[in-house]
Amino acid sequence: MDVEYLDHMGNDLAVVNAARVSFSKTSEWLPSGSTSDYPDVVYQNIDGNPVNLKQGDHKLIQYLARHNHWTPFAHTAIKLRVSAPVPIRTQCFKHKSGLVENEESRRYITTTPELFIPDSFREAPMGNVKQGSGEAHYFSKQWLDLYQRVGKEAIAYYQMMIDAGICPEQARFILPQGVEVNWVWTGNLASYARFFNQRTDPHAQKEIQYLAEEVGAIIEPLFPVSWKALTA
Repeated sequence: MDVEYLDHMGNDLAVVNAARVSFSKTSEWLPSGSTSDYPDVVYQNIDGNPVNLKQGDHKLIQYLARHNHWTPFAHTAIKLRVSAPVPIRTQCFKHKSGLVENEESRRYITTTPELFIPDSFREAPMGNVKQGSGEAHYFSKQWLDLYQRVGKEAIAYYQMMIDAGICPEQARFILPQGVEVNWVWTGNLASYARFFNQRTDPHAQKEIQYLAEEVGAIIEPLFPVSWKALTA
């Protein structure tokens, strides 16, 4: 699995000014070299100069997040390229509000897919639990060996079908759930924060927890005050 930064629009000041338009006001960055009330916040340089938010703007972002005034955070955009196995991609795509995805299609491509290899196979949860998992299974290594052998065999048969002239849109049926798929994922700050909060919850599947942490690691330095306010 992998998450790659592609592009983004906006910053913490853009969030502030989307909110301040209600009073027909705008704010500006704290001038370069000024003493900041928040020296721990490190912004990317704006026009080559390090900048920071004014104290009132910092507090405004915290207020907006605390009271669920989410629309100012939606006047932003972050574009990522993501690679994940099919079931994890499906969980990501359940987050529809404020997010849009374009995925590679094996109707049109015939490259050899990559098999996702988990760190271990985990035990089923104890009791009447319908989802989740426990610690690593006692025979995890043996199941991992079998998984890799069967998965790679299925991928080899897929390539044989392509080479034999089977249409790609049907040849893909033989591929296992563990193959990785790639997509471009674009959304606003509020929507990514909602995804992050839900999918880093301890009850979420471990693999999507890892993916959500990668998403957060990319977005946090782009919007440090907003991201902390939305995900704290």
